[in-house]
Amino acid sequence: MDTFEKVEKLVEKAGVSYEEAKLALEKAEGDLLDAMIILEKEGKTEAPRQSSYSTEYEQQAQYVSVEKQVENDRKSYDREEQRRERKERFRSGLRKIIDFLTDNSLLIKKNGDLVVKLPLWAVILVFLLAWHISIIALIVSLFFGVSYSFQGKADMKSANDVMEKASHAAEKVKEEYHHL
Repeated sequence: MDTFEKVEKLVEKAGVSYEEAKLALEKAEGDLLDAMIILEKEGKTEAPRQSSYSTEYEQQAQYVSVEKQVENDRKSYDREEQRRERKERFRSGLRKIIDFLTDNSLLIKKNGDLVVKLPLWAVILVFLLAWHISIIALIVSLFFGVSYSFQGKADMKSANDVMEKASHAAEKVKEEYHHL
């Protein structure tokens, strides 16, 4: 290794200027290690930090006791199991909602005759896209002899009772209006 390479090595390792490295190398008569010691003694670089090493496996950074590893694995498995259970509950709930919306329908009748039968998912879609027009159309249509009811696998008696009361209320208002 020539002098220039040694100076560069000192600059890199000791963190000193080229001039300081060259002077230290000259004082050390070209010995790189001695030059480093000279720079340390002059306070131009820090002495290397001391480190300790152990052959005891408990003190090794990568060492994990079997008990800790088993506990970590169990916790990881429990978290994964909980995540699977939540995912399955979500899927199950979603299936129930889809089945309910598909298996049940809204019947729209005019003077007792069936006009249209819409699955509940379609009704919800219409209300989401045009709720303001849908509500007005629903109310106004009650005054023109249109009635609404639900049909399907689910027990919708209470919802049908509400629809029937709305139809009767519209009929009463219509009758009172005709008597004026």
